[in-house]
Amino acid sequence: MNLNLLGRSYRLITGVLLALTTFSQSFGQGKALDGYIVSAKGDTVRGYIRYDGWGTSPMTVDFAREKNGIAEKVGPDEAAQFYIAPLNERYISKRIGILNIDLSKTYELAPSFKAKDSVTVYLREITSGPKATLLEYMDLSEQPHFFLQKGGKLTELFNYPFYRLTGGKKYLIQYDEYVRQLPVLLADGPDNGPVRGYSAKELGRYVDRYNGLNAPEKQKTGAAAESEMEIDAYVMGGIEAWEETDVNLGTTATFGVGLRVNLPRRFHNRYFKILFATIPGVSVSKVYNYVPDEKTSLNTLEIGAGTYIGSGDFRPNIGFEYSFPMDSWRTAILGPHAGISFRRQFSLEISHFANFSSLVSDEVTFFNRPRISLNYYLNLNKLFKNRK
Repeated sequence: MNLNLLGRSYRLITGVLLALTTFSQSFGQGKALDGYIVSAKGDTVRGYIRYDGWGTSPMTVDFAREKNGIAEKVGPDEAAQFYIAPLNERYISKRIGILNIDLSKTYELAPSFKAKDSVTVYLREITSGPKATLLEYMDLSEQPHFFLQKGGKLTELFNYPFYRLTGGKKYLIQYDEYVRQLPVLLADGPDNGPVRGYSAKELGRYVDRYNGLNAPEKQKTGAAAESEMEIDAYVMGGIEAWEETDVNLGTTATFGVGLRVNLPRRFHNRYFKILFATIPGVSVSKVYNYVPDEKTSLNTLEIGAGTYIGSGDFRPNIGFEYSFPMDSWRTAILGPHAGISFRRQFSLEISHFANFSSLVSDEVTFFNRPRISLNYYLNLNKLFKNRK
């Protein structure tokens, strides 16, 4: 590759990184969603709560009385609980004990399950009934911990992995005390059988049966944007070029269709996608210097993963993908993609500008001519729900 192309590619990478930083700071401030807070005295104040797609349980929230009004941070002193209407989610302020169990350590003796520290945070209400309430705490590593509130007492349902050294060997121990705790704590109700798993869904069903509630009917009312796994179909259109040994593709129109899977809840910004892309009507003589000339389509299958940054209407995204050329028309591409999207429905992306496959191949250089594309995503979950 010549020095001019290398310089342009370097400036392109730098520009993409700077743009991502700028967009994440400018647009990653979350959404103002309709809801209300309940004061410590029990007064309800309606307004708008900024939802940031919390990966960890929040200690404060931004609240404004008007949608475009000035938001103020409120904590447990101002709001004992808050509710976000579009998500159908309630958060309740609780002071909980924090266990110091580190998965990166190896214990000679089992770690202590007595809390030495405590923190006041907002716990997400999983389910609530006349006799018991199940709450969820997301720790700093974005791992869930569940608490049962019954008769005014809050009890953590323990489920902690840790490494222990026994007989000179290291073993991974799963302390799943919750399977014994929950039946004992709810022993005054009907026998619900064994506890099937440490998840909001399984524990919520168990507590619902204890409360005498119909879990399937409750779950129908709890569907929330970005709180369930969603699948999008999408179309892509753009331009791309490519250069390597014996291949010289000039700037050409490219098109594609694919699927994107958006992960639920605290991982809602993360996605996997698959794309079939084609460059139709390419002149063989211009790409490979073949004679005689003929027209062909250059097809590519791509698999990628990435993440959006922030939770506003405009969100930058960055990820990694593997691009496999069908018919081996060029070297495979293993490299990054980046872009900016509006409501995750329209996105402008740049890809194919860097290729880690060059580390094991002499046919292609690391920096190359990029693909620039405009993508439109259609949410299949909403499409089929609207047809029901």
